[in-house]
Amino acid sequence: MSTLGRTTLLWMIPVNLVLVAWVWIGRIVFGVGGWFFLIFLVSVVPVVLVALLVTTVLAYTQDGRPRALTGLQASAQVVTWGGLFVLGAFMPDFGDTDDSRLSLLTQVFGYSDGLFDLSFTITLAGAAIALVGYVVLLGALVFARRPTPVPA
Repeated sequence: MSTLGRTTLLWMIPVNLVLVAWVWIGRIVFGVGGWFFLIFLVSVVPVVLVALLVTTVLAYTQDGRPRALTGLQASAQVVTWGGLFVLGAFMPDFGDTDDSRLSLLTQVFGYSDGLFDLSFTITLAGAAIALVGYVVLLGALVFARRPTPVPA
């Protein structure tokens, strides 16, 4: 049992819940609010919530005591968390007025089309990293459940 595997499993539920909220409203911490607040509530948040619920249930129902994730599973979970954190922080937003295109980078460094586009690129990279990490985690959790063949 690895320390990372045990620690990651124990933090799985609270961090997953915080990151679902972070993906939904994380931008607001940096003063970036717009229509994605409502759009994410009915589209992205339910998908992320169900996806993380599936892996959490699979992780907690694995065989073995004391319960822990394998090294691959723990690493994939941490990568997924990192990608979701980046997605929630850097997602650009828009509103009803011409000057309401905001992102974390435009709030920190001032508005420019280049920074707004860079925010969107960073967001896509974070989403891709979270997706790859999630697929690896889901695969590792599913394949760990396969029964070992019994010799005849």
